[in-house]
Amino acid sequence: MQLLHPKFARRHFAVARDDHGVPHIRAGSWREALYGLGYMHALDRATQLLFARTVASGRSAELISDRPELVETDRFFRRAGLQTGLDEEVRNLDDQSFAELTFYCEGVNDGLKESGRTLPMRASGFRPSPWNQQAVLLAGNLLNYGGLAIGQQQNERLLLELIQARINDSLLRELFEPLLDDADFELLRRVKISSQLSDDALELITNLPRLAGSNAWAVAPRRSATGHALLAADPHLEINRLPPIWYEAVLQWGEHYVIGATLPGCPLLAVARTERLAWGVTYMKGDTSDYFIEDCRRGGATGWQYRRGQKWVDFSIREETIRRKSNGDEQLKIYFNPQGILDADPEFVGDGLYLSSAWTGHDPGGGRSMATWLKIVGCGDTASAMDVARCCPQPTLCWVFADRAGHIGMQGCGSFPIRRAGLHGLLPIPAWDEQNHWQGRIPCNLLPRVYDPPEGFVATANNNINPPGGPELISLPLPSYRYDRIVERLGELDRATLADMQQLQYDVLSLQARRMLELFLPHIAEGPLRERLAAWDCRYSVDSVEAALFARLYRNVLLEIFGQSPDSRGGGIGWRRMLYLSSRAGFSMTVLTAIDRLLEKDDSLWWRGRDKGDLIRRAAERLAAEREVTWGEMNSFHFVNRFFPLPRVGRALGLRSGRIALPGCFATPFQGQLLTSAKRETSFAPSYHFVADLGTDEAWTNLPGGPSESRFSPFYKNDLPRWTNGDYKKLG
Repeated sequence: MQLLHPKFARRHFAVARDDHGVPHIRAGSWREALYGLGYMHALDRATQLLFARTVASGRSAELISDRPELVETDRFFRRAGLQTGLDEEVRNLDDQSFAELTFYCEGVNDGLKESGRTLPMRASGFRPSPWNQQAVLLAGNLLNYGGLAIGQQQNERLLLELIQARINDSLLRELFEPLLDDADFELLRRVKISSQLSDDALELITNLPRLAGSNAWAVAPRRSATGHALLAADPHLEINRLPPIWYEAVLQWGEHYVIGATLPGCPLLAVARTERLAWGVTYMKGDTSDYFIEDCRRGGATGWQYRRGQKWVDFSIREETIRRKSNGDEQLKIYFNPQGILDADPEFVGDGLYLSSAWTGHDPGGGRSMATWLKIVGCGDTASAMDVARCCPQPTLCWVFADRAGHIGMQGCGSFPIRRAGLHGLLPIPAWDEQNHWQGRIPCNLLPRVYDPPEGFVATANNNINPPGGPELISLPLPSYRYDRIVERLGELDRATLADMQQLQYDVLSLQARRMLELFLPHIAEGPLRERLAAWDCRYSVDSVEAALFARLYRNVLLEIFGQSPDSRGGGIGWRRMLYLSSRAGFSMTVLTAIDRLLEKDDSLWWRGRDKGDLIRRAAERLAAEREVTWGEMNSFHFVNRFFPLPRVGRALGLRSGRIALPGCFATPFQGQLLTSAKRETSFAPSYHFVADLGTDEAWTNLPGGPSESRFSPFYKNDLPRWTNGDYKKLG
């Protein structure tokens, strides 16, 4: 242990780094431990937490750099309004939570004095301002909204764009059956859609903390080799930016401790354990956001009106000033009403139909989310932790717990709107019909809950957990490939060990490949290709040539079946659009989930007049013209610095790695998914591995990076070899 001597600490705590650079904070009380955590966040990740607050509050062009993509993101976040209402949320915090946040913020501010202005701050002319409770809640809002901003809302926009591309109505209805059965396509094609964000702006948003994926499971003592409950969790998100999103820490006060992954900027332990309880979370993909259609016209006291029935009502308006370092200030008018925020400024387009977005995260009381994370640390068992978690309003999560007494459980949380019967929230609906408006919130006691299940384990991996006959919480569920593989493997383990849990976190067997090959192989001509794919173990290891062959076969099948022009006989999605949706550049799980389900059908409008077997055979024949590569060659990326992402600058400062082969794919427990385009390279993979045996006082972990954000620190990326090789370090 390397003992540190904080220079500006005003509260009593001691901190030492272990051989891995992870801080071990010792204090006399929980609040003083939180002060120490805030201090270390500022010492090791000052740029990360300050820049994230700046972007989320829509001030990046003012305080960081006056670049076009930063102006775009400022407009995006000002319109989203994450920074509004924070004073009221702080006032509504209970006394205990307020005091705990206060201690944490004091630690951040004292740590900022010691860290000083970092290299990225000096390079951009950034001047830090004090951290406060509002900043903590803003960081929480960013985490809560991020998955929606680039997840549910984008998927709903994609469906609308496919409809407006005039793809055959019957084809779309069949592909997404039954979700589009009652859709009014002609109305939807009249809606004005604002311009999408640029690649550069989208990169900045995906670079911010969000819980968009993940695996988590717990095993009961009777299925554990040690006779104690086991828990494993690995949140999936952007991993090729350094420093990593998560910051590991060990906090000890009195006889208590907590070990796990924290989020710089707030005292949130997303995956962690105490002496009595361990937990992990996955993103439920719950639909807490809807688009409405507003009929707008010029007029009224604020300049624009919306229709309710035959009556016209004035929009409320919020005016924001986007300050820019060098190009002059910009005024942004944001029109809103009780149903949501208008997606664009109608001043530039004129009368007509517009999208308006509503999100339950704008409800009062969102500060309870941060209080939930704090209260979980004090829970002594699974049942009480589930009771605390279930009424956490944001984001929509599946919490997995295991405790010292051997109990395990899964609890869903989130604030979900009650929609009119028959509405699923997937497509925009007319706001002028007041029966379409939200009708309250689903009570939290109706959310999914599993406690000590008879099978002896519980698992979640962004799978569909809509309760039978209950409320529809998820409108666009992901395919259950990862979940099914985890359950399959856990079912095979009569006495699971920590090593089994670690191996499952690195499992790269694809049930999607297994299922699709059953459909494809009978139609592929006899020969080497068919023999190789038939013998393949369906594992996406980096040295597998067959994994790359299958990935390209799957792509070719989709192009053959769905790539016809919308204007052709029978119609299709179009070759270019289908290539985009099925490739790493524009990979769409929404579309591919629907396609996998459709491919299992014998007859479909999509191949009416054509033979599905012939199309698959032709797709396989096209592989002969392609160079054979391994999956690692096909699925590789660079690590870059979060604050100096440009290739030339990154290479000059040693901030850009060589190519790194990434195992796995979107359908494997180790989710190794890459999105690339001409301007950006984004990864989606396990951002933290955590395994714990509740019979001990330790955890086994790794993450793609290290504690420090400084390129010149030995702890900048020291854990990366462990993450790459599947090795774990012990914390405790």
